[in-house]
Amino acid sequence: MMNVFGFGGDLFFDGVFTVFPIFFMTIFGIIVFAIVKGIINHSKTSNTLKDLQQFASQLADAPDDDTAERLGEYLRGVDSFSIERTRMEPFRVALGCYRLVMESESVRDETKERVDRQYKRLGILEGEKYADEPAPRRNSTHAHHDIHHNHHHHT
Repeated sequence: MMNVFGFGGDLFFDGVFTVFPIFFMTIFGIIVFAIVKGIINHSKTSNTLKDLQQFASQLADAPDDDTAERLGEYLRGVDSFSIERTRMEPFRVALGCYRLVMESESVRDETKERVDRQYKRLGILEGEKYADEPAPRRNSTHAHHDIHHNHHHHT
């Protein structure tokens, strides 16, 4: 009878020591993947921001059809435009470019339509409601304090 329990115990511990490394490697892999994905997304957002700032500068100086056409072509090559509530600058610059194009009399209607289609395809216009919101607060006790504090001043 002792043999059976001894064999079962060894088998149990062998199984535990086999499962733990796999479990920890899986967790480690998920963490590394999340970090790498975050770095890639941040880099992509930074590059998009730089490109959009160049378009904004050119459109602010002279909002012409050629620059608007290049903006439309650039956006056609963008596969997605993520709107991060903690980093709204790329989104605000994109909206600024859009307004400059749409309000310009130098940009042809066909070009405006092409640019508008790209903005709609990427969902940039739907995110406009977030443009003026402050970034979410990290510490909820401060937010609660500010709400409480403001409540006293307004009553």
